[in-house]
Amino acid sequence: MAAERLTEPLRTVIIGSGNVATAVAPALERAGAVTVEAVYSPTYAHAAELAGKLNNAVAVDKACDVPADADLYIVAVKDDAVAKVAAELPRNNAVWLHTSGGVPAETLSPLTDNYGVFYPLQTFSKGVDVNLAEVPVFVEGSNDMTLSVAERLGRAISPKVHHADDDTRCKMHAAAVFACNFTNHLWAIADDILCREAGVDLSVLHPLLKETLRKAMLGRPSDGQTGPAVRGDRGVMDKHAGLLADDEARLYRELSEHIMDYYGVK
Repeated sequence: MAAERLTEPLRTVIIGSGNVATAVAPALERAGAVTVEAVYSPTYAHAAELAGKLNNAVAVDKACDVPADADLYIVAVKDDAVAKVAAELPRNNAVWLHTSGGVPAETLSPLTDNYGVFYPLQTFSKGVDVNLAEVPVFVEGSNDMTLSVAERLGRAISPKVHHADDDTRCKMHAAAVFACNFTNHLWAIADDILCREAGVDLSVLHPLLKETLRKAMLGRPSDGQTGPAVRGDRGVMDKHAGLLADDEARLYRELSEHIMDYYGVK
C-alpha cells in the first residue's frame, strides 16, 4: 500500500467499543482524520452504542461481518485481547494499529505488514470527557508509511505526539499503573476507611490530594515525600496498622517498609 493512496479521511474500522474506543473514535472523526465505517464488538449492544456516536458507522458483532477493504483498523481492546483479534480476523494490506501500552506492535503482524501502535497515555472512562489536546500520544510503525499514518492520527487530536518502541512504551505503561491505577486504589481504600470507620466524606482529603499532585508535577515526586514512613515513626505506623483490617494493614506495612527502604530510613 503506497502512502500517497492514504489520503484523509481514512476509511476506518474500530475493533472494540470500550473506554479508549469511545474516546478516540469520535475525536478522530471530528478532526476529519477518519470516517468510521464499522464498529466491531462481540456484544452487539456495545458496538451499536459507539456506532451511534459516529456519523455513518454500522455495528457488527461477528468477525465475518467486519469490512475487509478499509484503509485503517484501530484495535482498541483489552491488552490480552489484541492477540485474539489478530488470530480471528482475516489478513489484508491495510494499516492496523492497536492502542495498548503493554502489547508489542508485532502482535498485529498476522493481519498485515503495515502494523503499529497508536497509544494515548491517559485514563479513559465512558461518560467522562477528556481534553485529548493535553494527552500525549505514542506511536510506532512497522514501516515508514504506517508510522506516518500513526503520526497523522496523533496530530489530529493532540500536539503531543512521540515515537516509542515496545520497551519504552511498556515501561511507560507500568509507570502509569503506579501513578494512576495503584494511586486510585489507595484513594479508594482511604475513602472506605473514612466513610466506614469515621463517617467522614473523602472531600476532607481533597486539599491534601491537590497539594500532593501539585508537588509531584512541580518537581520530582521523591523530593516531596512526607509522612511517618519517611520519618521512621514506627509508633505511628503501628497504631495505624492496628486500626485497619488485616489486608489493609498488610498493604500499609508493605508500602511503609518500601518507603523506608527507598529513603534509607533505619
